[in-house]
Amino acid sequence: AARFADMHARLARQAAALSGMITREPPGFGSNGWGQLLALGKTALKLRGLGKSELRELMRIALSNVADLASDELGDMSDGGALAGMLALDATLGGAMGPRSPGTVLPLLWRMAAESGFGKGVRAMPTGGPQALVQALSDAASRAGVQVHMDARVAAILVEQDRVAGVRLESGKIVRAPRIVSGAAPGPTLLGLLGVKHLDAEFVRRCRTVANNGMVARIDFDLKDIPLAVGSTRLEDHHRLVVAPDIAMVERAFNRAKYGDVPDAPPLEAHLDSARGRLEVSVQFVPAKAKWSDKMRKSLEEAVLAQLATAITDIRRLVRSSRIMTPTDIEMEYFLPGGHWHHVEFRVDQLLMLRPFDGAAHYRMPVGGLYLCSAATHPGGDISGAPGFNAANVVLADVGL
Repeated sequence: AARFADMHARLARQAAALSGMITREPPGFGSNGWGQLLALGKTALKLRGLGKSELRELMRIALSNVADLASDELGDMSDGGALAGMLALDATLGGAMGPRSPGTVLPLLWRMAAESGFGKGVRAMPTGGPQALVQALSDAASRAGVQVHMDARVAAILVEQDRVAGVRLESGKIVRAPRIVSGAAPGPTLLGLLGVKHLDAEFVRRCRTVANNGMVARIDFDLKDIPLAVGSTRLEDHHRLVVAPDIAMVERAFNRAKYGDVPDAPPLEAHLDSARGRLEVSVQFVPAKAKWSDKMRKSLEEAVLAQLATAITDIRRLVRSSRIMTPTDIEMEYFLPGGHWHHVEFRVDQLLMLRPFDGAAHYRMPVGGLYLCSAATHPGGDISGAPGFNAANVVLADVGL
């Protein structure tokens, strides 16, 4: 435990040094304005502040895999330790890479960097859950004079003289606007609503080949009572329950999902929503392109309950009902190609100035007035608001504010 604490503290320091890039437009391959250069300079100073030894260590581990990191730092507990298993889940949660896949340390550091403002690399969730955040944003927008239209699905983005001119709703109504900021994934926005006729062939190819196969299922269990963790600890809303006993188990689950099979023992993360009497479970390494039958869904639920039973006393007795969303369900329900909850994969070639892909990394799209602000854009992932914040600043800069 002491070795893990030392390693985690060092990772948190390294992540904090990178955190300045989270709420800024990513650097470009070409020329940058003075603001970008100044921001890069500040990040460079933070990295230098780590000291020569720690900076060298950061450069060594950034592109390695989390299993090797755990082995180097924790020795013989790397496969058998629950702390190492939790580290492996943190590095791979939401993605389609296993703990021994190259490059899984960088997404771990990036996630910790995004959350460094909440503590030393801790996972953070909004109070009241995502629904409370959505309501708070809606209320703030309304107070600022924004009109929010519900059930107004967009059918197409209108283009006139190589610039966006507005949108056409499925109802047929036309809404005129000189700028459009899309929170949808790149594929539905660019290839669907905008249309390939407005884009060059290479841009379309990159958009179509972006890595976006999701491997996370969501299962909500409605409970009869507040559960007790093994050891008689009463679960509370701020608790994070992780079932990932060791790295070997996480890797086995990844290998099964990679070949289209439901793992017998999937690693998972769970949160209690006591107001709704619900346990919300994110199940990692669920096949991305499986053909889901009722039998296969039941198999997944049973595997998850078996895992939860190792951490929660009498969980089966407490379950009143359940709802399962596989990656395929997520794809259909939320218009996310691949069903990926980060919209596109968190990996080395899809971060910073390469997120979501080269040529679309700075929120501005090739058609004038069109912007992306979804989790597919820098810095991506989780519930931070950072992609939208950055995109909004780019729009404001473009209008001279």
